Amino acid sequence: MKRGIIVLFSILLILIIIVIAGMHHFKKEYSSFFDEINHEYGRIGNVDLSEVPDGVYRYHYGRIPVYVDLSIHVKDHAIDSIVIHEQSSGPGYEARETVDRMLRQQQMKVDAVTGATISSKCIMIAGYKALADL
Repeated sequence: MKRGIIVLFSILLILIIIVIAGMHHFKKEYSSFFDEINHEYGRIGNVDLSEVPDGVYRYHYGRIPVYVDLSIHVKDHAIDSIVIHEQSSGPGYEARETVDRMLRQQQMKVDAVTGATISSKCIMIAGYKALADL
């Protein structure tokens, strides 16, 4: 009986250590990703649409837990539409309003959606890289 309790506590201790290590790793990765997003967001500049030929420009940006795969359709040197093909974010944090703002303002850097800043920034970064990395 005593031996069984020792084995049980040992297993529980190992599981607790694994969970704590996993949480620490996730926090470190998330912090690194957040820093990367802020760096890339700071690099977003104006795209001269008069220099962008008509076409469809696709880009994927981010990593789990937040990423977006989108395409920008340019027609007559204007953004005609933006299509999100795939996106990962928390429920309610998709920041789809960012796409509407980008279309309305015809630029990649717009106000982020409150409460969905990271998703908004990923959309803006992907849009900018799709057009700027021609």
